[in-house]
Amino acid sequence: MKRLLSFIAAAVFVGCCQGCDQGYEQVGDACLAFHLGSAYNWTEADVVCSEQYGGVLAKVTSASDLRAIYEYIITYGLTDSFWLGGSDLLAEGDWVWLADGSRVSKATPFWALANGLFGYIHEPSGGQEENCLLLDKKKKYFFNDEDCGAYHHLICMQM
Repeated sequence: MKRLLSFIAAAVFVGCCQGCDQGYEQVGDACLAFHLGSAYNWTEADVVCSEQYGGVLAKVTSASDLRAIYEYIITYGLTDSFWLGGSDLLAEGDWVWLADGSRVSKATPFWALANGLFGYIHEPSGGQEENCLLLDKKKKYFFNDEDCGAYHHLICMQM
């Protein structure tokens, strides 16, 4: 009986102190859920995060968290692009995070490079056609602006 109580106490201690709710994993400094089921457009992806996970599309604000996500993707052999919670839907060129309205950094190392007419340029480069933030497999998992109606998997973040 004493062993059983010790086991239960240990299980409760481990469960209570990891910091991430069920369905989420610690990746860098955030609790994230990689939704690998169906693909969704950006608006639907936001609803999935809210209704299925009780969170929001992920916000990535540090180079170390971007690296941790990349390492997670490589470690687990994930092969998809993922929606993140940034957009410039409210004002073209003004990229903000859905989670709290803060600005998405346009600095290195977040955004991918695009091959433009006169050489390489930094994303975002899609103008009014691409207004939602994608962690893009084709761009080595750097940020890319994407058509919000395109279908991709998603990363949710615990709030």
